[in-house]
Amino acid sequence: MDRIQAHSKWGTSVKKMSLRVCSLISLLGVLLSAQSLVAQTSGSRNYDEAGVRQAGKDYLSAMERGDTNALADFWTADGTYTDETGKTLKAHGLLAKDKATGTVAPPPSIARRATVRFITDDVAVEEADCESAIGEGEAPVKGHYTAVWVRQNDRWKLDNVKESRTTSEVSGTEELAALDVFTGEWSGKINQSTVHISAKWDATKRFLHREFVITAEKASLSGTQEIGWDPISQHIKSWQFLDDGSYGDGFWSLEGTVWMDISSRVLPDGKTSRATQVYKFPDKNTLIWKLIRGSVNGQPASDFEVVLKRS
Repeated sequence: MDRIQAHSKWGTSVKKMSLRVCSLISLLGVLLSAQSLVAQTSGSRNYDEAGVRQAGKDYLSAMERGDTNALADFWTADGTYTDETGKTLKAHGLLAKDKATGTVAPPPSIARRATVRFITDDVAVEEADCESAIGEGEAPVKGHYTAVWVRQNDRWKLDNVKESRTTSEVSGTEELAALDVFTGEWSGKINQSTVHISAKWDATKRFLHREFVITAEKASLSGTQEIGWDPISQHIKSWQFLDDGSYGDGFWSLEGTVWMDISSRVLPDGKTSRATQVYKFPDKNTLIWKLIRGSVNGQPASDFEVVLKRS
């Protein structure tokens, strides 16, 4: 089925083609596993499940052979494929283009959490999350598909496949990886104060946990910060809590080689402060931390800069 999607020549991007690979190949791979079928108690339903499974096996064999005629025979006459953008195409038309160009089937993808349910005795609906690699060294594309199988003349055929794309997890993972430069133990001095920051990932690398202590001659301030991917804003975001009772958050972005954090903070007395924090790495063991354009309740505050060294 991948051939129907990934090798159509109607002008989609490589990633969109990969998603079509994802939905249709996964459709087959899942059907080869007993886990992809919903357990049924009746003997007739078990027989139907076996028929859908065998259809998937046979389709996979035809795909491996590059037999577009056999592949087309697994689709109903009006069978359609709808991609993640909402564009719907005739499956037989896509296969005809495959046959004309002599394209080769791409590698299979991985399906997850697949389910199959029967709407009627002659209609089965399969749904699954899946992922498909775009190329060597690239993050996989993740998506979700729904496939409708119908029984015609005692054969199971594909009548419709619809696909959607899920991106937030992949995007977050890719962007968060750039925060690795902050990990470790860092220390430095500003005026008469000592600054120490410790940063490490959680077990799943979803959040970078930072602990910091600023120690002056007669006082100190400490706190924690969590930096992770915010699926609502689709940006890296931080949440900060200090031992004086203040708290805040910020939105992070990587501008070339410089990290910027547009942050806000609620002070213990209810006032608010805002600032832009800039992080530069002249080398892997040196971090320059600047706070600029700061304000407290709308009034300008002093800038500062501290140079931190990795321990």
